[in-house]
Amino acid sequence: MSSQPTMSTTLGAAVELSAQNFAPGEELSGILETTPDGKLHFTIPFDRISAKEAIGLILYGSNPAPMEDAKLIELLGTSWKAVKDNVVRARISELRKEGKLIAEAGRYSLSGAGVQWISQEVLPKLRPTTAQQ
Repeated sequence: MSSQPTMSTTLGAAVELSAQNFAPGEELSGILETTPDGKLHFTIPFDRISAKEAIGLILYGSNPAPMEDAKLIELLGTSWKAVKDNVVRARISELRKEGKLIAEAGRYSLSGAGVQWISQEVLPKLRPTTAQQ
């Protein structure tokens, strides 16, 4: 019997490695950040965003590099809240139908409309207002 790595150990190692390489940009500062030990997490309360917005923000942070299905599900579960795979895939399907997400060979990225949605609708509602009158 060979000592081949199992699917779960291979997947776990790949997710851990890729999560450490994922670093959200300045525009996500204060919303989605990386901890000193390399773990991704949302710094806003999880109930302030929907699953679709959380998916969009993670993909926005990795833009333009596409993200694999398993990596996206894992990052969503560890950075936002635990969500079942089928729920994530349903939200991904909805984002595709809305034209906000591109799917190719099991890898996902935001479309131009998706980038615009995050930058013009989602991020402004999450940013603290600087001028209160």
